[in-house]
Amino acid sequence: MSDPKEFASPACSANEADDAYMGFASRAEITAFLKELEAAERAGRPHAEMLRRMLPKVRDDALHRELTAKLRAQESVESNT
Repeated sequence: MSDPKEFASPACSANEADDAYMGFASRAEITAFLKELEAAERAGRPHAEMLRRMLPKVRDDALHRELTAKLRAQESVESNT
């Protein structure tokens, strides 16, 4: 019987990797984004595009739902102007 083969990297360890390593936004990026979003909302500036750019990078389901709702509301506002 031959020796068992070893894998180059264990796929089962992916869940242990940092979110940023996996392509998601880091906590610092999300914090900065939320501050920028809040400023845009207070100033009444359009912010749908910034939401569209960030959504694919958000791993947290609750935050993703919240930002998706904000995007839909902003798209509605922008389509009526």
